[in-house]
Amino acid sequence: MALIVQKYGGTSVGSVERIQAVAQRVLQTAQAGNSVVVVVSAMGKTTDGLVKLAYEISASPSRREMDMLLSTGEQVSIALLSMALQELGQPAISLTGAQVGIVTEAAHTRARILNIATDRLEQHLQNGQVVIVAGFQGVSSANSLEITTLGRGGSDTSAVALAAALRADLCEIYTDVPGILTADPRLVPDAQLMSEITSDEMLELASLGAKVLHPRAVEIARNYGVLLVVRSSWTDDPGTKVLSPVPQPRPLEGLEIAHPVDGVEFDTDQAKIALLRVPDRPGIAARLFGEIASQDLDVDLIIQSIHEGNTNDIAFTVTKNSATHAEAVASALIPALGGGQPVSDAEVLVEQQIAKVAIAGAGMIGRPGVAAQMFSTLADAGINIQMISTSEVKVSCVIDAVECDRAIAALCGVFEVRQSGVRRQETSFELSRLKPQVNEAQNSKLKTQNMPPPVRGVALDQNQARLAIRHIPDRPGMAARIFRLLADQKVSVDMIIQSQRCRIVDGVTTRDIAFTVAAIDAETARTALINAATDLGCGEITVDAEIAKVSIVGSGMVNQPGVAARMFAALAQNQINIQMIATSEIKISSVVAKDQGVQALQAIHAAFGLSGAEKIQVST
Repeated sequence: MALIVQKYGGTSVGSVERIQAVAQRVLQTAQAGNSVVVVVSAMGKTTDGLVKLAYEISASPSRREMDMLLSTGEQVSIALLSMALQELGQPAISLTGAQVGIVTEAAHTRARILNIATDRLEQHLQNGQVVIVAGFQGVSSANSLEITTLGRGGSDTSAVALAAALRADLCEIYTDVPGILTADPRLVPDAQLMSEITSDEMLELASLGAKVLHPRAVEIARNYGVLLVVRSSWTDDPGTKVLSPVPQPRPLEGLEIAHPVDGVEFDTDQAKIALLRVPDRPGIAARLFGEIASQDLDVDLIIQSIHEGNTNDIAFTVTKNSATHAEAVASALIPALGGGQPVSDAEVLVEQQIAKVAIAGAGMIGRPGVAAQMFSTLADAGINIQMISTSEVKVSCVIDAVECDRAIAALCGVFEVRQSGVRRQETSFELSRLKPQVNEAQNSKLKTQNMPPPVRGVALDQNQARLAIRHIPDRPGMAARIFRLLADQKVSVDMIIQSQRCRIVDGVTTRDIAFTVAAIDAETARTALINAATDLGCGEITVDAEIAKVSIVGSGMVNQPGVAARMFAALAQNQINIQMIATSEIKISSVVAKDQGVQALQAIHAAFGLSGAEKIQVST
């Protein structure tokens, strides 16, 4: 007999008929001899309707009263589903988040789960009852009894957290799609269903806006080794498995991520190659990284900053023993990049004494200021940042190699990373390398085995705007000041790119920084920066809302050179110019013109052979 947690979204319980259909599915699971806990969302658009009512009453309703109001939606669902099961002869009981013992932070409308007291829930299961739990909600403490809600994706989070606390055998997420798809089927009709995906890949896709699973839920599953399956509530198809590694033992106290960062990572085997003042036109990145891939050189970090005039800069990192080879390839390519025009100003710079340090964690999502805290920590330690590259769940900085240990110690202290192991002799902190460390024999064996596909999925975000700040003084602390200013305005920053090209302005060495934010936050960010421009000593501040971000995700790209080149080539073949590039170990993101976003998504999806034979039907 297995213990199974099932979660049903709003569309799955959107009517009496749908609730009865869910009851039949739950009954089948219970009659197969399983103990069953069911987490449900509010019916259909109930939550949206409650929000609308609140704003008809008040232009700025209090967070506490919003939680009191919104928590009622799930209570309707759980009571009706419990009644439906009882009508079928299956003992069942409905419980609110507070009744089931979900204890959260005291943060209304955006609380995170601290622990779950499972005694009552387990007693009902032992009595043969199906337990129906209201997702999306909890209580701040046993003493205050303040009702809290978990924010977007809260029902997913509730379900996976319950599965972790109960040590369930399986957590099934039922939704209106058949599983995890390689792209949004509304934009890519031939997107195909994945049979399985790793939790790391799913975390990146979820943070890029794939709405099937929330990143917080994926992070809990990864931390506690919960087996997730995403399935359609409309069919009996097997869906997609989200596979997590065997977890390290960890307490259930602070079950959901209590801190925004759960890892500090480093790599000292890095060298930086920068191409300055290369032409800004389609095909440049594809040509460069195509040549790099043809030499079997594996590239790690890639950044392309915003253009200056008709040129821009591209920088990337490789292992130190590949630096000379990569420099030669880049230098030999420069004359060919002009497309018949001279590129006499272009140059290649190499820096071998560097290290990459990074902070990682799904808790960064929706928490403005985490990047600023990293930059401030490095500035306080007197460490200057040479490169910045970000994803939704990771911020990476390239610094001077001699400052690596000092950076690691400072970041571990600030973000409270536990120190329970040693990954290299020079440091005493528990850290994870950014790349798998394998010897030559292992590497040869890996190449002969079935490798995972380099790309699992492709995502598009058309709701971003890019801000560029020109001529920022190149000294420790400047990035910290800029992004702390934005955090104070509650502006969450996505991609951050620091240019490699330095300019001397009034005797001061300067660089440019560009970053993306949600389009609705662009004006707030611009105003805050303009007001602080004199104090910052920076130059022009510009905003471009006509952009889109297209990204590829796949753990297989770590060991397969040429993935970036294929992505860039697909864009070049469609005459799509790349405006910015940022990468993490399993993700590559490019900013393109907004009116070319869907075309870019479709071209990249096709380039990696992700198209399926059948069109996926999404239920409505």
